[in-house]
Amino acid sequence: MKVTVLIPVYNERWTLRELMRRVYEQSELLHEVVAVDDGSTDGSAAQLRELEVRYGSHRVPLRAVYRDGNGGKGAALLAGLRRVTGDVVVIQDADLEYNPKEYADLIAPLLDGRADVVYGSRFFGGAPRRVLFFWHSVANRLLTTWCNLFSGLNLTDVWTGYKVFPAALLRRLDLRSSGFGFEPEVTIKIARLGCRIYEVPIGYEGRTYEEGKKIRFQDAVTGTLAMIRAWLSSSQACRSSGEHTLHIMARAGRYNRLLFEQIEPHLGREVIEVGAGIGNISRMLLDRDRLVLTDMDSGYVSMLQRAYQGWGYVQAMRLDLVNPGSSPEIDRLWGSFDTVVCFQVLEHVQDDVAALRAMRRLLKPGGRVLLMLPAHQRLFGTLDQELSHLRRYDAADARRKLAEAGFEVEALRFYNPLAVPGWWLNGRVLKRRLIPDLQLAIFDRLCFLVRALARFELSFGLVIYAQGLKKPD
Repeated sequence: MKVTVLIPVYNERWTLRELMRRVYEQSELLHEVVAVDDGSTDGSAAQLRELEVRYGSHRVPLRAVYRDGNGGKGAALLAGLRRVTGDVVVIQDADLEYNPKEYADLIAPLLDGRADVVYGSRFFGGAPRRVLFFWHSVANRLLTTWCNLFSGLNLTDVWTGYKVFPAALLRRLDLRSSGFGFEPEVTIKIARLGCRIYEVPIGYEGRTYEEGKKIRFQDAVTGTLAMIRAWLSSSQACRSSGEHTLHIMARAGRYNRLLFEQIEPHLGREVIEVGAGIGNISRMLLDRDRLVLTDMDSGYVSMLQRAYQGWGYVQAMRLDLVNPGSSPEIDRLWGSFDTVVCFQVLEHVQDDVAALRAMRRLLKPGGRVLLMLPAHQRLFGTLDQELSHLRRYDAADARRKLAEAGFEVEALRFYNPLAVPGWWLNGRVLKRRLIPDLQLAIFDRLCFLVRALARFELSFGLVIYAQGLKKPD
């Protein structure tokens, strides 16, 4: 795992040289250091240029970014993120309040798979810290409490200067705050995505205002406004509408369980899930003898690998069904499963028959493919376009393509007719590009009606369940 230290710098001329010395004392842990001068007026930029010459040819290179104006901490971090080449980002303030000797403890929960994100906490555990201002600590705890209310977390230190993220996660987030509002915004949005967050106790050498401390009362106001904005906009926590929808569907637990119940009687003991995404269905497949979770998106694969690190019979890997390539890892997949599970994936694939043929190739003789497909092409609208759907499926189309790929169709059923009017209204009439959160919450509460209707053979629904048996060669 390649670790990048990302340092926002604003008027830190007197501490920058010593900070870099301390950072490079930990160089055996690091891949690179990225420092962003955010329009400093005290000579910090010149100091950074000298340091860039000193450390630019180091095994752990220093890469510097120079901004013309002072945009704020959030803007500096986003500018630096564009230069990051590591897998993991440690955010390090430039003011010497936080000691780089803590890096090993901070990255440990990511390395061993326990966490997706790590916060260093000044108020959790027994690490030494400098005693400073009473009202600062009161304000910090109050703002942390407010942020916990908005995010549903129980953090002890939202405003910590030590935060550790996978670089891919930071890039996926739709971050807007330019100043100190970055802290609550990123917290609320990673909470919205369901990230596993760990806190690690850290030491703290806080500065006085005479020593250069910058945070002011107006930053508390800015932070509070950023919390409110992030909470109001957190329904779109990430840039990708597809990932946003996956996280929305993760909260539709009743509906996900209902869909799983349709396939559960037909699952074998050795299962591969194609297009696992963030794992909404994967977690219900864990009682198998062997489970392989695949996706084309490397970010999703990394997320799944962290989530199931240490599970002896669970593997997560990248797989492109249409162009799988050849490697020992991929070659071991062919003909080794009794079940392929594939929910809402084929509609994204240009050559869906080729993808079905690859699924057949994954199966042992007598194996089954279990598919969930979006139903009825006449429902295709802006929601589908935003999700990069190429098509929806009618029953005859699904049956023909399964047969063409070498499957005997054992079952073809429609589910969830109750959602058809909502999908048509949102995608065809209102031209919406996202499913409103409130509608999803109401729908999930009404899932008992969907379950009741699932007992009947229906001629329409929002999804088609298709089950295919591998024909002999």
